[in-house]
Amino acid sequence: MTSQQRNSVEATIESTKSRTSSIGNPPAYHASDAVVSPPVPGEPQIRYYGLALVFLAPALGGFLYGYDIGATSFVLSMMKNDRDYDHWWHHFSKVQQGLFVSCLALGALIGSHIVLVFLAQSIGRRKEIRIAATLYIVGAMLNVMSGTILSTTTVNKFGFGWGLASLLTGRLLYGAGVGFIMHSAPAYMAEMSPSQVRGAMVSAKETVIVFGIIIGMLLGDFQSDYPGNWHELYGYSIFFAIPMLLLTFKIPRSKRWLLMKGYHEEAKESMEFVYTGNVNDEFDKMAETMNSLCCRNTPDNTSSPDSESVCGASVRNGGGGGDEENESEENDKPQSLCSWQYRHFIVIGVGLLMSQQFSGQPCVLAYSRVLFEAAGWGGNTSVVTVTIMGIVSFFTVMLVDRLGRKTLLAAGSTIMLLSVSALAYGFWGWDDESNEKLSPTNMKIVLVSMFVFISGYQVGFGPISWTVLSEIYPTEIRGTAMALSVEVNFFFKFLTHLLFPIIQDFLGWGTTFIAFGIIILAGLLFIIVKVPETKGMSLEEIQLKLKGVSGQRRNNSKDQQEFQYENMESFDKDAKKPLASMLLKKSRQEQPSELPPII
Repeated sequence: MTSQQRNSVEATIESTKSRTSSIGNPPAYHASDAVVSPPVPGEPQIRYYGLALVFLAPALGGFLYGYDIGATSFVLSMMKNDRDYDHWWHHFSKVQQGLFVSCLALGALIGSHIVLVFLAQSIGRRKEIRIAATLYIVGAMLNVMSGTILSTTTVNKFGFGWGLASLLTGRLLYGAGVGFIMHSAPAYMAEMSPSQVRGAMVSAKETVIVFGIIIGMLLGDFQSDYPGNWHELYGYSIFFAIPMLLLTFKIPRSKRWLLMKGYHEEAKESMEFVYTGNVNDEFDKMAETMNSLCCRNTPDNTSSPDSESVCGASVRNGGGGGDEENESEENDKPQSLCSWQYRHFIVIGVGLLMSQQFSGQPCVLAYSRVLFEAAGWGGNTSVVTVTIMGIVSFFTVMLVDRLGRKTLLAAGSTIMLLSVSALAYGFWGWDDESNEKLSPTNMKIVLVSMFVFISGYQVGFGPISWTVLSEIYPTEIRGTAMALSVEVNFFFKFLTHLLFPIIQDFLGWGTTFIAFGIIILAGLLFIIVKVPETKGMSLEEIQLKLKGVSGQRRNNSKDQQEFQYENMESFDKDAKKPLASMLLKKSRQEQPSELPPII
């Protein structure tokens, strides 16, 4: 080894020791420490106007989802209270009511399945948002038509007619829009946001959903004195969907999706939409990391020139087709999620969604009016409940990038576990079919526990689950994986709403809450063991970290060591110290998974 090579190795060792020492002392490390100081002149800064537009378009889709939930809860009661015998909904049967309420979830399930099977990665996040806005508008218009020009249409002996057909079709299309937006919004926000605000951005979208529920309920309460005008509640949603559609012509396509497809120049323009200053260094860093991640996904992790040209040329040099795009299209298929290198990600995502839906909060929220009335509290408790959800969600958004995702998930689950235990105690032995009220002490226990239970959900599962999902899935499968997550989410939601009244009737309220407590405890253990902390890390760093875990499970240490030495440069062969060679290789590969966040 020449003196120049020896000096290079020694400098690499000293540099790595210096950087590693900061890892060994976590309390002294902050996310800001990862930024080079003093700032380099021309270093890119966040362009908040562009960031606001990037957030607003998909967030409006979440708002409209929440708005429909809040408005529909009043539409059903307004239909029942309408005394005009000429209206087709005057004889609204139980079957029709069930179809009316469930069509939104059914439409969302259909929409998410279409995305999963046909559109996951091919059309891009922005176009999905545009399709969702269009479906919102068309669906809302059909809902309005069913209550206006089709309000007096005749019905057959089964109670079906053009008015009901228009309403159910509108609900299905609106629900399909929900399926599209629940897939595209978290992915688009995560891929476009700077890492230091990404958690707040994606979590805020969940808060906007809660805000939409509040607005829908408030407008429903205002309109409830005019039951024949229920269709106006659905008409209001058009005034939010039109700006959402127009914004999709202003915001750029996702920079990471563009890089994956090979559109180099447009990807850089997309980054400049949310940054000011020179973005070349940040862009090159992101492109090179995505390229290395892509190469890791090739069979046996080969790094031959041929494989590099396939997986990396489009990321580094631009272009828009060829072998690179054909390879990415292979990852569009749902079958790609069964590949060994992606199983770890899918287990985390599906496990989080199961823990979220089976925690009992969605069911408890749907039955909150019954529970509060049993506790002796009248009034519009639904509005009070979602208002608490909104307030807690707001504070969660403020804390998610400070405390971290895993910390909030664990804290929220712990709060839910304690409060659901108190609910089980408060309702133990009570029969909701009897006319007896709870004792004064149990009333207080139930009231406080309900508020704490709902708050715990909004600390953790509510806003954080989709944040984690949007971050952990690799870029090359994020579209397909998010589509699968949305479909699984609505399937679990349908299942819990279907089984909850049956289980509650069989076990009673107290035992049902104990069952929820057991599920929440299992979810808490899953979070502690499986869910990674992603605070302050770029999406590429998260993928490197998780792929390192799954790679260790597949490859033994001997194969990994052989792979490392096979890829060393020629002058590394003279290095006699294994540690020096390893550190030099790490430095050249620039793998940030073992270092502090750099973005």
